[in-house]
Amino acid sequence: MRGRASKQDGFTLIEMLVVMAILGVVVAGLAVLFSGALNSQSDQTNRAEVQQDARLGLDRMRREIRCASDITTASGYPASAVTISLGSYCPTSGGAATTVTWCTKDKNGTSPPVAGQQPYTLWRYTGATCSGTGVKWASNLVDKTDAPAVTAGKIFDATRLPAATLTPASSGGTLLAGPYSYVVTGVLTSGAEVPGTLASVTIASGVANQITVSWPTFSGASSYNVYGRDGTGLRLLKNVVGTSYLDTGPTRLSTNPSTTIPSATIAVDDTSNFNAGANTIAFGASGTISCIGTTGTSFTGCSGGNPGQYPWHMPVYNASTVRPPGTALTVSMALDKTPANTNQRFVLTDNITLRNSRPS
Repeated sequence: MRGRASKQDGFTLIEMLVVMAILGVVVAGLAVLFSGALNSQSDQTNRAEVQQDARLGLDRMRREIRCASDITTASGYPASAVTISLGSYCPTSGGAATTVTWCTKDKNGTSPPVAGQQPYTLWRYTGATCSGTGVKWASNLVDKTDAPAVTAGKIFDATRLPAATLTPASSGGTLLAGPYSYVVTGVLTSGAEVPGTLASVTIASGVANQITVSWPTFSGASSYNVYGRDGTGLRLLKNVVGTSYLDTGPTRLSTNPSTTIPSATIAVDDTSNFNAGANTIAFGASGTISCIGTTGTSFTGCSGGNPGQYPWHMPVYNASTVRPPGTALTVSMALDKTPANTNQRFVLTDNITLRNSRPS
């Protein structure tokens, strides 16, 4: 026993260094693991806060813009501010027609934002400008370089043909005095239709007027739909390949002394104002008549309508029920609570159709 107690065995220096090295590796791994977990938790917390804030603002904006009848911007698209027209029927209008501006400001409160002065904020103002007493609906908006690119707080975008140019003439047509409105839309090769902008003109006098409708070329459009209004609603007048349309007004029945319907062929003075294919027409008390084709002076393959005899030279009107598409606005918001890096960055995008933007 005395011999065992006198022994002084222990760990050598090398053994202690090896153990410390192993413990160092283990502790370092645990430190990295816990540090990553803490950073991830912080990132997720920041992302959740920003998402909640941004989604609330986008939802409020979407609900209000959907009810709008028109939307304008001061300097074209993409834009950092849009002004919408709300009818008295909209829940946020306060019971009377009003205008509301949605806009972004930079971190210094400047509108329009100065490029690079992020993060930006989203605001709502009653009125046509981004000033006065407003409500902030979202924060932490940042620039986005990939498509669709967003810079300087320009989160609003809309593809829309500009208003057509209307040139009346006092002869050569059958248009009476009064107000006339037109919308020209672009038809893409895919069949999608790009909305247009309403244009109006008033003819002061005369019974033989005509109106030339002209517009600039729209990139990507294979043809254009011309919609017109002459007092009974905006309707599709004709699909045009070029960039102009001559509206000479309604045509006339040409069968003398009268036209009897139902009839598969209905003779008229001229069909140049109508589509070369299917058309819906009406004259007098005929109601709507559907025709599947045209010649230069007749509608063919016609069916329907109220039976009877209709006198020679009775005006024949376009009775199409096709209406132009509503205006649409795209909103793209890139958000990040730590704009110095992109670890927490995400994008909210919404395509909002103004359901009351179709002229009646």
